[in-house]
Amino acid sequence: MFTHVNGASGKYFYPEILPLGVALLDFDADDDLDVFVVQGHTLGGTRAQGDAASGGQLFRNDLHVAADGRRTLRFTNVTAASGLVATGYGMGAATGDIDNDGDVDLYVMNFGPNQMFRNNGNGTFTDVTKESGTANQPGFAVSAAFLD
Repeated sequence: MFTHVNGASGKYFYPEILPLGVALLDFDADDDLDVFVVQGHTLGGTRAQGDAASGGQLFRNDLHVAADGRRTLRFTNVTAASGLVATGYGMGAATGDIDNDGDVDLYVMNFGPNQMFRNNGNGTFTDVTKESGTANQPGFAVSAAFLD
């Protein structure tokens, strides 16, 4: 289960009133779309009760097709196992293959430094923000696109 925290403080900070970002990607190369959802937190230096300490979340699509053709769809939270640590105030996410290895990589846009995660091809990701120079620090980003 996922509960989005926008950090609503009653001060109407601009990031608080924007909707959360979602990325659809096949991170595990099983031909179905998985979901990455960004997460926010309280702005202004202090975290309120209920803030999500775990940040953005990755959900694996566990589609099951029965012999009679019935489909059962379930999404499993695999954030911890994937190595994704996206703890910024998430605004958006984009996917693409940054190293041309056939695996879908993930870029997370934040209110603050962005993060780039390289897909290792085994269900895990590595934070390559520093090496890729994609932090956009300081900054505020809500969208991005990958082109080939």
